[in-house]
Order: sequence, then structure tokens, then C-alpha cells
Amino acid sequence: MPTLIRTLPWRQLTLFWVAIFSTFAMLGFVLDMLDRGRQPGAFLALNVVMSGLFAIGYAAASMPTRPLAYAGLMALQAAYLAFVPGPFRQQFHAVAPPGRLMVDGVGTILTVAIGYSCFLWFINVTAARFLRAQAEIALARDIHRVLVPEVKQTIGDYEFFGWSVASGDVGGDLVDVVEADGRWLGYVADVSGHGVGAGVVMGMFKSALRMRALTGGSVGALLGDVHRVLMPLKQPQMFVTVACVRGGPGNQVECAVAGHHPVLRVRNGIVEEVTDPQLAIGMFDDATFASCQVESQPGDLFALLTDGLIEVFDADRQELGFDWAKGVLGSSGDATLASIADRLLTGARAHGAQLDDQTLLLIRRRD
Repeated sequence: MPTLIRTLPWRQLTLFWVAIFSTFAMLGFVLDMLDRGRQPGAFLALNVVMSGLFAIGYAAASMPTRPLAYAGLMALQAAYLAFVPGPFRQQFHAVAPPGRLMVDGVGTILTVAIGYSCFLWFINVTAARFLRAQAEIALARDIHRVLVPEVKQTIGDYEFFGWSVASGDVGGDLVDVVEADGRWLGYVADVSGHGVGAGVVMGMFKSALRMRALTGGSVGALLGDVHRVLMPLKQPQMFVTVACVRGGPGNQVECAVAGHHPVLRVRNGIVEEVTDPQLAIGMFDDATFASCQVESQPGDLFALLTDGLIEVFDADRQELGFDWAKGVLGSSGDATLASIADRLLTGARAHGAQLDDQTLLLIRRRD
């Protein structure tokens, strides 16, 4: 609720504060009733206003909870109760002025009624807004499931296994394998940010890359074309990191990364980084991209990982790290791709809480 309150439009936020003020302002009238209606009018009005303002202060200090703010408000309220009533004591009436208790009663009823009405109105408007947001998130979540299914397939001499576990309702990571004319392209991608915005960019990136993957040219040229398509369609601060491997018949695969961790090749327990770093897609208009040819032998394993699997922190703020992932891959031996992926995910979850989408793609050339 505190997070929801802070994101409300100013009209709804004003309604919320009015509801709190009015509900607790009635304490001013109640205090006068306890004094049998003898308070001077100025003191009664001051108590009504201050009761509402202190309530707003305590509510604001609780979203999120700020102990120092609470302590300051308590000290201020104590000072008010200790020093403010004194100057008014000599002005107290011997008996309640005619109609004063009626004023107190009507004032109490009105302030409570106004506060109650404002709370009902606020709940109705906020609930409708919340339900609309939930419906949009549910739709985006369904779209994400369609766009990022689990990868488990075999193409020619290669087998593929991959998945993406979102850190929130809507992920910004991609894992995909595209097959065309006896060749294939496997990649993982990570869109900056989280939520629906990242999910939309993810969908545009996947559509553009899949369409371009059906044509010829190098992987570097492919990334350059996707970059030019995406630049005018996204917000300026957003970008996409990607790692790609493309192969087919023969002993060579083509690899490239853009702003991403290196593609790893595992051969006989030795883990190598086979790509050079490049800028992410969508960062600068004039960016260009290159790729490299990498030898592929039977038994070789290629691994593509996103940040979420290695940028995990324990209670002492120690990062899991890329070297840990290399160690797991180097010791994988002849284990199935699914079991290797499970070791990586289980190790990451055991080290610390998931902070980002966790995505991987494993590609092995069969013996």
C-alpha cells in the first residue's frame, strides 16, 4: 500500500490526505466535550486543525516507516500538549456557552462523515486503477510466456536447452533459437530495466531479430540491422545486450556479443571466452557490430548467460560472479544440458535472492 500511495495522481493523493485529516480532526471536538464544552473557540479550532495535521504527519512518516520522523512528531506533539494549552486556560468558560455541545456533536459527526466518504471514494478510485494495472500486467505476463518459452530441441548435430526465469511479473530477458535453411541462430538478450516497458522492447527486439535472421549476412550485420530498427522505437535510456551463436553443417560457428557477457566454449573441461566485447544495441546511433568464427568440435558446449545468474549477492554482499559459472560449466562433463542448467540455477538461488531475470542457453555439439 505505501508504494501504491506514492504513485497516485495528485487528485487521488489529495483525497487520501483529506480523508485522514478529517477523520482525526474530530478529536478536537471530542477534547472539548471532555472539557464539558468550556474551551475558548480559538483553542477548539486549533485542536481540530492540529489533530488532523498530526494524523497526516504520522501517516506520511509510515510510508515508508521513518523512525526519526516518528520521534520528531512525537516530540512535537508532546510539546504541543505541554505548552500550548497553558495560555488558553485563563480563557476557559465557567460553563459551556449556549449551543457549544451541539457544535461539538455536529462537528464530530461532520468530520467523521467527510473522512469516511473520502476514504470510500479513494478506495473506489484506487481499486479501479489497481485492477486496471493488474489486468495490464496479467496480459503482459501472458505475452511474455508466449515470447519466451523454454528451449529444448535438436537441430542437426546440435542440441539446445534454455529458459528464462523472470524476477518480476514481466521479464526483460529473451532466450530463443531460430532455424532457417539448415542453419540456426541461438541467442540470449537482456533489455535494460524491468516491467512492462522492458517487455515491450523485448517483443520488438525478438520480432526484428527473427525477421532479419531469415536473411543472409554475418551475425555482426544482423545485429547492426536490428540496432537501426530499434533505435527510433525505444526510449533514449533503454538498450539491449545480446549474445549470439550461429551454426549449421560443418566445424565452424559464428559468435558475437553486444554489451553482454562473453560466449563461453567448454572443451574437455576447459572454459574459454570466445567473443570480444562490443557496445549494447540501442546505445549510440552510429554503432557497428562484428562477429568471429569459432571452431566447433563434437562434444563442445557453448554457454550464453545473462547477468541475473551471476550478479547474485549473499548476506555479506559477496557476488556469485562469472568465474563461479565457469567453474560449474568446466566440471559439467557429459551431464545433460538440463542438469547443467539446473546446477547453475540451484547454485544461484542458494547464494542469494534473485534480483534480476535469470536466463541461459546451452548449445552442445553431439558426438
